[in-house]
Amino acid sequence: MFRGLFGNKLTVIQRICLAGLFIAITTILQKVLAINYIPIVPFLRISLGGSGLIIFSSILLGPIYGMCIGAISDVLGYFLLDPKMMGFLPQITAIYFALGLFAFFIFWLFKLIKNDKVMVVIEGVIFVGLLIFVTLYLFLMPNLQLYGSTYTLELWQKILIPSVLFVLLSGLFVSSILFNWKYKKDSLPMSPIAISMSCFVTEILVMVLFGTLMKGWAFGFGTYPMILICQIIVLFINVPLNTWLIILLLRITNRFYKDKTESI
Repeated sequence: MFRGLFGNKLTVIQRICLAGLFIAITTILQKVLAINYIPIVPFLRISLGGSGLIIFSSILLGPIYGMCIGAISDVLGYFLLDPKMMGFLPQITAIYFALGLFAFFIFWLFKLIKNDKVMVVIEGVIFVGLLIFVTLYLFLMPNLQLYGSTYTLELWQKILIPSVLFVLLSGLFVSSILFNWKYKKDSLPMSPIAISMSCFVTEILVMVLFGTLMKGWAFGFGTYPMILICQIIVLFINVPLNTWLIILLLRITNRFYKDKTESI
């Protein structure tokens, strides 16, 4: 179980080499190819696949490797590539530590669930609920207060943000269903819909709930509501990106898996 979710055939040396490679790539994705420390919301990070690679390393190599890759890549990224706009925050590192650790067990759980239709319905209902919540928040919230400054979203911004989220959500579900149909008899060790649901639950539990708590601790709990809404918005970006990335990586590494039908 702790050797990888699908019982891969990798040796210890291969695992260590892959872990080093994942740390290097994740560091670049999290710090160089990412949107970090937006002036209005300096606690927000949009990474182009960094969190997805941490998740994949966890399910490929096991949770011990996953948590080490998540934590080391964040620390290494801060000291080597971070613009140093603020001090080192161990609370942020804890988020990526938890991501690498718990992603394995969440994917393991949803690999056991064989009813893709139920997962699609549950994920869809929660996603739509979150979209409605974000839309109402943007239209009804007062001016944003942060660090003594006031920020106001224009009407076009309040319309654009939910619209983009809806497009991302639609793309996720259409692609998941198409991938599920295309790869139904293929050698993927886990159905695309189950991968999507696993990414969604991982994002909710680790990045939104635990991540908001850690960032609230780091930046002050007065920023908690704003951090929460921003994390939910980023969820709509991360879940499609992570789902597509993990499907691609599972297909590339498929030949390493011992068993594609049973959990290890």
